[in-house]
Amino acid sequence: MERVEAWDTGRIAEVRAAGRRAGRMLGYKIATVQVELDDEDRVTVVVAVREAPNAEEDERMRERSLLLMNDLWSRILPSDEQES
Repeated sequence: MERVEAWDTGRIAEVRAAGRRAGRMLGYKIATVQVELDDEDRVTVVVAVREAPNAEEDERMRERSLLLMNDLWSRILPSDEQES
């Protein structure tokens, strides 16, 4: 993810192209999106993995994403809300 000045269409294209290029090099299928303009006249360019190159890598990423989400929720919610 990278926040880019909305007027800088060259940089937006560069970030998206770099994400696709990295995906090809690693064997991943990649999706790139540009989020709408924010209050600071910037867009967020997101490069995301759509599909891993094999089932083993897909499972590893799935497990890692669950760990990251659990960690995020543990930081956001107070301890007494987590037990509900």
